[in-house]
Amino acid sequence: MRRMNLDFVSLHVARKIGYDLLQLLHFVELNATGLRKILKKFDKRVGFRLGHQYISSRSNHPYSQLQQVFRQVGLGAMVATISRNLAELRHESLESASTSSAVSLFRNSSLPKRIVEQEPVIQSIVETMHRLTQEVSIQTFVANELLLPAPNGGISGMLRKQEVHDFMSIQLNLMNTFLYMVNYYIVVPSSDDYAQLLHAPATMCGFIIGSMPLSALVSSLVYSWWSNFSYTAPLIISTLILITGNLMYALALYFNSIWLLLLGRFLCGMGGARAINRRYISDHVPMKQLTSASAAFVSASALGMAVGPALAGALSNLNFEIHGAPVNFVTAPGWVMCLAWVVYLLLIILFFKEPERPAPSGPISRQASENNLEGIHDSAPSPTLNQPLLSTLSGNLPSSLAAGLPKYQQSDEEEGEMDDSDYGDDRAVETVGELLKELTMPIKILLWIYFMLKFASELLISESSILTTYYFNWSTYQVSIFLSLLGLTVLPISAVVGNCISNIYEDRVVILWTQITTGVGVLAILCYSPFFHYTTYQYVAAAVVIFVSTNVLEGVNMSLLSKAMSPRLSRGVFNCGLLSTEAGTLARALADGMITVVGRLGMENIVNYTMLPTFLIVAFTTTYTWVGYYSLY
Repeated sequence: MRRMNLDFVSLHVARKIGYDLLQLLHFVELNATGLRKILKKFDKRVGFRLGHQYISSRSNHPYSQLQQVFRQVGLGAMVATISRNLAELRHESLESASTSSAVSLFRNSSLPKRIVEQEPVIQSIVETMHRLTQEVSIQTFVANELLLPAPNGGISGMLRKQEVHDFMSIQLNLMNTFLYMVNYYIVVPSSDDYAQLLHAPATMCGFIIGSMPLSALVSSLVYSWWSNFSYTAPLIISTLILITGNLMYALALYFNSIWLLLLGRFLCGMGGARAINRRYISDHVPMKQLTSASAAFVSASALGMAVGPALAGALSNLNFEIHGAPVNFVTAPGWVMCLAWVVYLLLIILFFKEPERPAPSGPISRQASENNLEGIHDSAPSPTLNQPLLSTLSGNLPSSLAAGLPKYQQSDEEEGEMDDSDYGDDRAVETVGELLKELTMPIKILLWIYFMLKFASELLISESSILTTYYFNWSTYQVSIFLSLLGLTVLPISAVVGNCISNIYEDRVVILWTQITTGVGVLAILCYSPFFHYTTYQYVAAAVVIFVSTNVLEGVNMSLLSKAMSPRLSRGVFNCGLLSTEAGTLARALADGMITVVGRLGMENIVNYTMLPTFLIVAFTTTYTWVGYYSLY
């Protein structure tokens, strides 16, 4: 009993030290936040973004006081020491409290991880340190494409997302993204052949491919709203729509109906649940896994983009019938994706768990901890491995305790300093009028850049089949291999940009130069016959330049957009992620539609008649970017 009392006193002292360290971290965070607000306010007043240059020029200076804000190596060592001591004390108290030999087996083993994870002060310290030591890497760079909401600046953010989550549900969410991208690109190599088999011109492939993003323009808004209430129901409905759409696509040849084919692709777009996937990751993935889950989402999309054409090439030699319905190189993608979505539907029904939607938790203070500690007496039940040391703090903090918090642990709204924020307040945008007010010049430029790069890349991919067949007589298998190799360059490009380019050059510099290289690629892919013969090398080289440039541009553009957007555009239905998705989807639909429209003028001119307007869009975007260059920071 004496040893138990000593252990309890030691735990009490260790927790007090932990909260002292947490107060120190809060003070450092307060200084960093104050400096950021001052620089943002200055940038807003002068009309230029100079804060980054100020930080860069002084943070590494040996005599700069900013070293105290941006260097926390010593604090990191203290955090590790306190975490280890608390875990050891907790472990010793468990051994002392039990006479069972089973507990004593832990004496020489490693400490259970959940001992540390369930200690509130350690959780709060770890999250505060995480906010102070964020760094740019390939994972965080790729994750920026989702434009997920940033963590709330309040110190209570450690309870925003609990550590308990369903692993299988997250994997099914990523699987949905992967299958959707496969479904989108699997028809590209054979869509022109399918149109001709249905007695339509080959250029109808533009409408076949573009009908999917066209319907996704509407479905994205619906699913974004629906995800406020449920995830399971919209996922099941969207999967059923995808099954129906792919079945129609596969049976269009049997019924000899181009309209059935277009309707099938339209339904596939209606079943696109990327808004649900993004919202699930944003709201229900633990904070410490948010970046890795976001990067996995983008990687799954890139992998689906490469697997889709490759799978179409693998199915190009099929030729048999199922009860009279043909299964060949044009219908096989529909049959395969229909089967894949049926399997996915079963997995959703069996394994997907609807996440709880808990109310926001209150902050944890040292005062609250000490009040709870004083209420503990020696006759209390012995703690177990499954119980947190301060179980009463796992819920909402009483208002009486929250009122006694230091001011720097309260949000700006509670302090009445909303007008110090650059954007007024952090409430989600609820109306179109509020949305228009939040669309500042940098946001408009970056969204237009996103429209341009998606327009150029979609045009390149969608017309690759008819162009290579017309000029070089490529087969469906050759087109599939070419598109797959292009898709496989996405992740290496992201690695180079995330680890190298974005750490050396400013985002706006990379954006401007990649727009120029995109324009060069568009000019290079034009047909200059009869002055020059159009060769395979010219087309492939120009296509690689366009594709690589647009992918580099997309990564840097989305990274800068995540930094420049208002906090109000990072949450709710009208979030910046939805806006960028709508801009990209509209660009895809217009690019695909232009292929079909321009195709009526003749195949010999289609490359010039599609790429010349693209060059004008790129030139306008570059000029627009140059006009607002100094606002892009």
